[in-house]
Amino acid sequence: MSGKVIATGGAGVIGRAICDRLAVGGYEPIAADLPGSCDVGKPLEHPFVALDVSDPASVKDVVTSIVSGGSLAGLVNCAGVLRDSFLGELDESKPDVMFQVNIAGMARMVDAAAPHIVDAGSIVNIGSLTGHFGRFTGASVYGATKAGIAAYTRYLASALAAGIRVNNVAPGVIRAPMGPSMARVSGGEEVSAQYAMLKRIGEPEEVAEVVEFFIS
Repeated sequence: MSGKVIATGGAGVIGRAICDRLAVGGYEPIAADLPGSCDVGKPLEHPFVALDVSDPASVKDVVTSIVSGGSLAGLVNCAGVLRDSFLGELDESKPDVMFQVNIAGMARMVDAAAPHIVDAGSIVNIGSLTGHFGRFTGASVYGATKAGIAAYTRYLASALAAGIRVNNVAPGVIRAPMGPSMARVSGGEEVSAQYAMLKRIGEPEEVAEVVEFFIS
């Protein structure tokens, strides 16, 4: 298999691992992420484009520039944000930013990119196990957006079944620098690992392997 694959959130830890794995599989991954995000951590080894999925104009411009009359082999929606939302302490801005990135941003990308994905191409959405259980205190709204991704994926898979496969990959806690919100809702890596059957944190490469399988 070959062809261009857009990976939103491609400069993050999981996004980078996905791009690396897709490249090994013979694809041309394009990391799309917020301006300046590629300057954090090790240098990106793949083409980078600045993208804000919460901005409809940014989404349209990026997809148009990448496609430029050609086609896509697939799309990986990995962009996502977590803001803690403890009961009784709700900050009105937090649900909005999570919805705009995690749900609406994904829908914007699909709406712009799907018409350019080749027949038998693939869309992979990155959800989370927080959308399936309620064990992380303070992650309720985040979990709701991730449950929404699962529902959105089912509807999208039905709508595009004639030509494009759509899947949702729902990781648990993956080894990456924990932001303040993630540390607060999960209790940190040691506590999070107790919920996993293997009693350890997942690795970014493990998520990337599953994504590449679905893309291929």
